[in-house]
This record gives sequence, structure tokens and C-alpha cells, in this order.
Amino acid sequence: MSKKITGRAIITVDGKRVKTDSGATLNPGGSNRSAVMGGGEVHGYQEEDVAPSMECTVFHNKETSLRELSDITGATVLFETDTGAQFILRDAWVTEPAALNSKDGTVSLKMEAIACDEV
Repeated sequence: MSKKITGRAIITVDGKRVKTDSGATLNPGGSNRSAVMGGGEVHGYQEEDVAPSMECTVFHNKETSLRELSDITGATVLFETDTGAQFILRDAWVTEPAALNSKDGTVSLKMEAIACDEV
């Protein structure tokens, strides 16, 4: 049994590796569940569907196009951890324009997708 804990992720968008900082997050999607209350007691729960999503911080340099990052749609995104786990986000899109932080030279990138498969 491996004792290594995930510490990094390599992110590739449509075959192009993205220069990301540590701390990327992946949500494979599924369901949020919340309690259904009535008469002072819990009767059960309801589910709400949640789309797969990924967030990362991209390092910005002269070759980094904010427009290209902001315009990503229909992408195949590979999220590969340093422990060997791999996830593919299919038909992914950027959820909000890429925002450049000029203080630390980073761009916030948030994406959602139609599906997330563990490979």
C-alpha cells in the first residue's frame, strides 16, 4: 500500500500543459445533500446535482494570453496528481474571465465540465 499523499497536480488543457501553482482543486461532481426539516424533526434529505469543477492558479508571463484562458470551452482537461491518480474533465469550460493578479503574477482559473472520469 502506498503511503504517499497527493501534494501536486499537473493540469493539461487540450494537450497543452498549464503552468500552475500548488493548491489546485478538483471536484468530480455528484450531489449536495441537505436535510429536510419539518415539525422540529429531520424527515430525510434532498439532493441537488453538482457539476464537476476544477480551480487552479496559473503563473502569468509574456506568453500567457488572458483572452485564450478566458475563452476555453469544449476542452478536455487532464488533472494528474503526483500520486498517479488521473481525472479527465470532458467538455470543460471556464466559468469566469481569467483574472490577473499583478502583485504575484498569477491568474485565477475556474472551470466546470460535463463529466469527470477517473482513469
